[in-house]
Amino acid sequence: MSGLCRPRPLSAELDAADRGVASRLPDNTTVRIDTSNGADRPVLTALDRLDDPPSLLALRAAVDALRPRVDLPEVLPEVADWTGFLTEFTHVSDGTPRAPDLGVSLCAVFVAEATNTGLEPVVRPDTPVLTRGRLSWTDQNYVRGETITAANTRFVDAQSKIPLAAWGGGDVASADGLRFVGRLATISWLSRRFDTAGKFDEGLA
Repeated sequence: MSGLCRPRPLSAELDAADRGVASRLPDNTTVRIDTSNGADRPVLTALDRLDDPPSLLALRAAVDALRPRVDLPEVLPEVADWTGFLTEFTHVSDGTPRAPDLGVSLCAVFVAEATNTGLEPVVRPDTPVLTRGRLSWTDQNYVRGETITAANTRFVDAQSKIPLAAWGGGDVASADGLRFVGRLATISWLSRRFDTAGKFDEGLA
């Protein structure tokens, strides 16, 4: 059973966690039970809003001032120079890139797909590598699952060499201002998720 889920120990742990939560509910001021359409549901008190301190506002303005003002079509060729990801987009028939200035056409296709606007905004009839026929041909023959996967590998490899990206143990993520910590013991994950808030960890696990 090594590496496999053991239902009985997990069931016992889940039952103990559930009973612990239920026993603390009467004294928990951050959660209440409402009944709607004959069903009980927990309602959590919203977190208090914290205003951004002046030091954070100043730092944010300083960082924004350091950012280069560039458009997405300008960023892609530069990232291609850093990572070489465009070389992974090979022709479907023989596995080798054959078209001249293929990178320009590929970047135009990526911009069209990333912005969900279609090819029309990036088509330039007077530029051979940006005509509708050329972009459509590029999309059909070079952009497919296997080439995208290979290009993504280039991105991951490049990011792994950035010192800031290597910071930490790889088990913490942040999204929308919330801090998420991954753990193997997922039954008590909910309380860990809200550890930094200091409100829910006492009553939910």
